[in-house]
Amino acid sequence: MAGTHRMGKKRTADVIAAEIEATCADITSNVASLQKFAKPANLAAKSLGSAGTFFLDEEGEVRMERVIAVAAAGIGLLGLLSRSRKN
Repeated sequence: MAGTHRMGKKRTADVIAAEIEATCADITSNVASLQKFAKPANLAAKSLGSAGTFFLDEEGEVRMERVIAVAAAGIGLLGLLSRSRKN
């Protein structure tokens, strides 16, 4: 059974090498997909839904200008709320 393909035909070294190359290409593609899927920014975007995508660009990187704008707005709102409670 060694050296035969599923159909019972003997495989040449070239055929085996081509199969190995194809398998390596598949593995590389799968690893790249898993890396993209498991990237923390992408996982955050999936869990936050459309609100999370507001903070991420097309490549899953954080848009710092938007994060800073929202943080500044939140700090401003907290300042207004704390000031109104003093009065």
